[in-house]
Amino acid sequence: MSFSLNNYLEELRPLINLDCGTLTVDGIDVVATTMAQKYLDLGWNVKRIDCDIAGTGLEVRNKPQADHIDVMLIGHMDTVFPVGTAAARPMTHDNERAYGPGVSDMKSGLLSVVYALRDLDPTALDALSICVCMNPDEEIGSLHSETWLKSVAVNAKHVLVAEAARADGSLV
Repeated sequence: MSFSLNNYLEELRPLINLDCGTLTVDGIDVVATTMAQKYLDLGWNVKRIDCDIAGTGLEVRNKPQADHIDVMLIGHMDTVFPVGTAAARPMTHDNERAYGPGVSDMKSGLLSVVYALRDLDPTALDALSICVCMNPDEEIGSLHSETWLKSVAVNAKHVLVAEAARADGSLV
């Protein structure tokens, strides 16, 4: 499949034009539902995780019965922005960058994982046990999702975080 930046940006837009700051449970649930559907469309297993007052987390697997995880990918669905920010600063883009609340931290990371897995060679996909975890409370230190994330990560050979680098290129 060939990559279309315009399609990617249009798929990103509803994730950005949504208030989903930490503990904004309704917005985080919309992100969780949207992301869950993308994985269900790929035929993956999606498990919703109750993260107490922070809302819903997602645990997505291509091989849910596997006792190990070859690659775990982690991203968060919350932002630091208060309610009203999405309406005040909806997603825009120019020839170089996209702008809006959470565009790089970390909605583009969540969507990039989907894009990578959509295009993963079927032979590699068949050989690997992959788990994608999305938590709702990273911006406050993953207080309500830490126990769950650790319980999954302990079974993973490799764990990758899908958060974009800082503007100067340094890793997060």
